[in-house]
Amino acid sequence: MIHSESENQTIGKQSQKYSPKSSLWKIGLIQTILLSLLGIIAVRLVYLQLVIKNDLQLQARRQYESRIELKPKRGAIYDVNNLALASSAISYSYAIDPKTAVNPEQVARIAAFVSGDSASVWLEKIKSCKTSFLWLFRGRETPIPELETLLRQGVIRIVEPRRRYPFREIGGQVVGTANVDNIGVSGVEVVADSLLRGKPGYAVMLRDGRGTIRSALDVSNSPPSNGANIIVTLDMRLQQIAEYELRKGIETSQASSGIVIAIEPSTGEIRAICSYPTFDPTSTSKLLSDATRIRGISDMYEPGSTFKIVASAALLEEKMIAPSDSVYAENGVYRVGNFEVKDTHPLGMITFRQALEQSSNIVFAKETMKIPDGKFYKYARDFGFGVLSGIDLPGEISGVLKKPRQFDKTSKMFMGYGYELSASALQITDAYAALANGGVLMKPYIIKKVISDDGQNVFTAKPQAIRRVVSAATTAALTNMLTGVVENGTGSEAKIAGLEVAGKTGTAQQVVEGIYSKEAYTASFAGFFPAKNPKLVMVIMLDHPKSDIYGGKTAAPIFRKIAERWAGGIGVENAEKQQNQQFSIDSTIVPEVRGIISSGADDILHGNGLRMMKQYDGIVVRQNVQPGIKVRRGSSIIVETRPIMTETSKNFQKQNMTFSKPDVRGISLRRALAILHNSGVMVKATGRGKVVNQIWKSDSSFCTVECKN
Repeated sequence: MIHSESENQTIGKQSQKYSPKSSLWKIGLIQTILLSLLGIIAVRLVYLQLVIKNDLQLQARRQYESRIELKPKRGAIYDVNNLALASSAISYSYAIDPKTAVNPEQVARIAAFVSGDSASVWLEKIKSCKTSFLWLFRGRETPIPELETLLRQGVIRIVEPRRRYPFREIGGQVVGTANVDNIGVSGVEVVADSLLRGKPGYAVMLRDGRGTIRSALDVSNSPPSNGANIIVTLDMRLQQIAEYELRKGIETSQASSGIVIAIEPSTGEIRAICSYPTFDPTSTSKLLSDATRIRGISDMYEPGSTFKIVASAALLEEKMIAPSDSVYAENGVYRVGNFEVKDTHPLGMITFRQALEQSSNIVFAKETMKIPDGKFYKYARDFGFGVLSGIDLPGEISGVLKKPRQFDKTSKMFMGYGYELSASALQITDAYAALANGGVLMKPYIIKKVISDDGQNVFTAKPQAIRRVVSAATTAALTNMLTGVVENGTGSEAKIAGLEVAGKTGTAQQVVEGIYSKEAYTASFAGFFPAKNPKLVMVIMLDHPKSDIYGGKTAAPIFRKIAERWAGGIGVENAEKQQNQQFSIDSTIVPEVRGIISSGADDILHGNGLRMMKQYDGIVVRQNVQPGIKVRRGSSIIVETRPIMTETSKNFQKQNMTFSKPDVRGISLRRALAILHNSGVMVKATGRGKVVNQIWKSDSSFCTVECKN
């Protein structure tokens, strides 16, 4: 067959296009791409299986496992007699998930009733919350029934440990308090927080595809380690007596505040420490209050004449004077340059013993000037002034004590009777405890023992001698002089029949706006008993007393009353009895106001010394404190009301209000009918008298009440 030239060219091109070489090249390219992809997949598999295997397993585990934290039980705090000062109990906390809440308006109304706040405020909190969790209440002692009915409608209940303080404000400042997260924030609770808190554990739960959580039997869990228990040196029998007598003494003297510290001199153990005003650790509203401060170790003041034991000890130890030596008191006025020292009672030639008994500032100003600067400073420091004692409580201050190079010509003169230096009540107590302990200063402490949750002894404090300050002979002579202060001198109000007391009064002007005030004083008394074999050292300090400025007239009587009851064995039982008597005077019984118009309920509560809190007018259907309970006068009773039923109020209620079922048990049938009718409920009543039971239909529109006389 003959082809034309053009046809030959076409056939040639086609044969060139489908040549075997061209096909082989394409196949090779495809194979290369496939091999590359396989290589990439292989590398990826190696990376997933070897490099990030653990991370992927962890991520997967997080998707199907849920780790629940198991909170430990916080350790308890006990006094020396094993009375529980702080312990843990179960509490109920509530939160809401705003994103899934079925009826946030109802939750807001319940929260308003429980808290006493406005429902609109609560509703705004819920609606403005950007997360899926909003706390409503923390640490409730009992469940909130109204919220319990909404647990599957967006309300969340969490059972948490809650701190209990059986003695409430008694010892509250020292024991301290823990916050809602069970973390110590003051007192022993904070200094021993790491021991008390324990360590949380966890439990692993499995989550299925629907998000339902169930227990994981084959997964290891870690139980929590409960906190250790603490035994403190406080004796609550003495603590109760001290707090009661301090409060009464402050009321009598019209002082602004006051402090009591009691210490066992031979060991340094704090037996009682309190200040007034105090605070109740169960009241979270006072958590950050100034009342939580332990004033006895955190507040400074010029000690005045209680400091005269330092000059006395130095003079006696250095044999510069003897108790029977004669001194001249300048007939009440002593001038040095531009300065003038006065005595309250003018004295002439007297013995050094009498100078201490009558608290002569002039004699101590003159005699202290004879002591070399370095020696005087050494004695003051050795007694514990100007340095921290190291007590295991928060907030201790060191005070202010001038160094010898800072002395001017009159420094020792004024320091001799307690001015130009600042000290805490604890430092004064420690100094007198050194005298009571034969001249040896002990380190004060509050934590006596630490015991693990399983009963093992972790730590036991041992008395620690810091230094010998003066000789036993000097302390004996000075103690004898201090008994004279009580028997014959300014401390006579501290005298106790049949019990020898050694002590010293103190009255110091306070600095107000840079100058010494003629109206503001610190009144104090420091002493110990029995004088010959001291068991207890105690300091009383009153801030700004108004009835009388002198420590001998205001602080000394408080010392005497505490010592009399303590030495006489009048302990916790009578202290509780007195407190109960005082509570009876200041308390009233909550009346029944359910079923009464709010205006009438307000009058009834007011007549019983109580205040009423409500959101709107209407019939009272619920009160937050049950009738018959005794509360302090002035307390607020929160009530829930329902509007009086009219056509207008019915429409308003349908549109704006969704109430829980009224509980009318325990009230008269007449009042129960008023509440139920005004709630739009049909009622059937059986029997007479008070409602003992009520039975609801499922739609809450009908209720049967059973009554009994």
